[in-house]
Amino acid sequence: MRASISLFFMVLPLSANGLDDLRASLQKLQGGDPVKASLEHSFWRQTTDDKKPIVSQGKIAAQLEDGPLGLRVTWARPTLQQALKELAAQERDPDRTTPTRLALRNVDPLETAESLNHAEALLRDLAEAQVQEEKSEVWQGRPAKLLVLKLTPKIPEGQRKYLKELRADAKVWVGTDGLPLAFSSSVAYKGSRLFISFEGGNTQERQFVRVGTRLVVIKAISEEHSAGFGASIQTKKTTTITVI
Repeated sequence: MRASISLFFMVLPLSANGLDDLRASLQKLQGGDPVKASLEHSFWRQTTDDKKPIVSQGKIAAQLEDGPLGLRVTWARPTLQQALKELAAQERDPDRTTPTRLALRNVDPLETAESLNHAEALLRDLAEAQVQEEKSEVWQGRPAKLLVLKLTPKIPEGQRKYLKELRADAKVWVGTDGLPLAFSSSVAYKGSRLFISFEGGNTQERQFVRVGTRLVVIKAISEEHSAGFGASIQTKKTTTITVI
């Protein structure tokens, strides 16, 4: 009888959880439809050592277009002219800041392309995630399913050996259509190298909307901090994308 019971359970299909359903939904978003959008990006960084804190910041806007020919980013002429003016002023006075130039250099083309077609990138984030909790929860007035996840960050062995503590977790709010509404993650670490301790971490928040066969990130906020070797760095980036 025991053998029959064991065999019965072996042939039963494993029930999918919310994470499996989400992965299946993301697989269907291939991102072939053309899309146009406007982008606003702000950047802030503070570096502190034994001297006065140094703050760098800037804000820019651009027009985006993605389709069969690839990604096109259009910067307004006044934005480029302002960046050139800042560079010329800094050459005369090395202590002058260049906020527009810094913001321009901070917009990564690969990250921008992934923001307009984010399903594959999110699948990578969720590749080795483990569900810790699953429950119904309202997100910004909309019914949703909340998945609380444990993440396993991939870190090069050359860096991992210096870590003493590493924690990474995430939350995903999934809408009634099976697609993500928002994603947030948090990573914290501590370690030491050459008898000097260091620590840091980062948080990320993303909000999504479906545009045809694309999953588009309409807002992304990332904050990062690190301290060690006599210095500390804090960074915050905010990107807003408005589909036209």
